[in-house]
Amino acid sequence: MEYSCAEERPIVLVGQGVTYDAGGLCLIEKRELFHMRADMTGAAVVVACCRAVAGLRLPVNIRGLIPLCENVVGCNSVRTGDMVESMNGKTIEIQCTDHEDVLVLADALLYAQNFCPKCIIDVGTCSGYMRQALDESAAGVFTNSEILWQQIKHASMHTGDRVWRFPLWKYYSKAVRAGGRSDVQNYGIDRGGRPCKAAAFLREFVPQWMHIDATNVMVTKGFEYEYLRKGMAGRPTRTLVEFIALTICKDTAPRLAK
Repeated sequence: MEYSCAEERPIVLVGQGVTYDAGGLCLIEKRELFHMRADMTGAAVVVACCRAVAGLRLPVNIRGLIPLCENVVGCNSVRTGDMVESMNGKTIEIQCTDHEDVLVLADALLYAQNFCPKCIIDVGTCSGYMRQALDESAAGVFTNSEILWQQIKHASMHTGDRVWRFPLWKYYSKAVRAGGRSDVQNYGIDRGGRPCKAAAFLREFVPQWMHIDATNVMVTKGFEYEYLRKGMAGRPTRTLVEFIALTICKDTAPRLAK
């Protein structure tokens, strides 16, 4: 998707679009399957954000990328132990087919760099453990840019749809590089720190960006926010639109590092 209304580099939004996630051969538990149509939340947020920006006629340039797929059991299913190659030549070992989310985003993040963007932001549902960490209170944010973090934090203060920053330490990067057969693994070693390892995996494919993990806010109980009914929530669309609107202010616009 493309929206152009200014003479400047675009903001590139990447939305993970797994139209249904059964986990593939590493099948998800039955109680989790009911909401797995919402695993395309990232793509839905990007589409909604682009429509809102166009409707508001904001003087910005936007590129929206929504890689789409389905992760179910079938004769062509990805298998545990498979090795794949990304657009930049890095090899990826698939340790668990239920962690396909980062695989969907990796090549899209590489492709996004072709637009010489002002900044790259991806929205995905990469780890169910975000529910244990934050419940419905806020979406998780991972970024290696302090400017982008301050911008999205201020935007969330304005909208009330909050975000919370998580670490991108080298500890997690080492965990997803620990395999001897490939450059990176989609699960990594040990069991803890799943959201952080997912972000560390994505960091292997983009120099500077912001990753929003919306797993815990993709479905709402219906009583936390008056403007949202029970079910799929489309969060954090409001905050992302506000973030883009704030970039119009030159003194707070995200800038690439020199």
